[in-house]
Amino acid sequence: MIRSFSAFVLAAAVTLSGCASIQSGTTQQVKVSSNPAGATVYIAVKKDGVVSNKVAVGVTPLTVTLSRKHGALFVEKEGYAPTEVALTTKMNPWMWGNILLTSPLSTSIDTSTGASREYDPGEYMVDLQPAK
Repeated sequence: MIRSFSAFVLAAAVTLSGCASIQSGTTQQVKVSSNPAGATVYIAVKKDGVVSNKVAVGVTPLTVTLSRKHGALFVEKEGYAPTEVALTTKMNPWMWGNILLTSPLSTSIDTSTGASREYDPGEYMVDLQPAK
């Protein structure tokens, strides 16, 4: 009996290692709309307040893929003030698999890759303000 339980725990630990990374990945699709529509959307990396790798990905409305770790989103349209979208996150529910069934190593893997977080909400509406 103890041997069977030990085998089950070992199998679960191996299978669920980095559970959130495996189940939901390190990126997430986010819907972006703007008022007025037709604004250019940029994704970037933002770490410690520093923005880098800013790349235009399309025009609103659209769905973009963001890094869960240091994702940043900007919306710009001629005649309007550039806007950084305040992205909010919550704990990815798959993290409970790490916390309850596996080791601290699995939890640290998901935390280091960003898979431990998810954007919430997954849809953003940006009201652009006229430029001054």
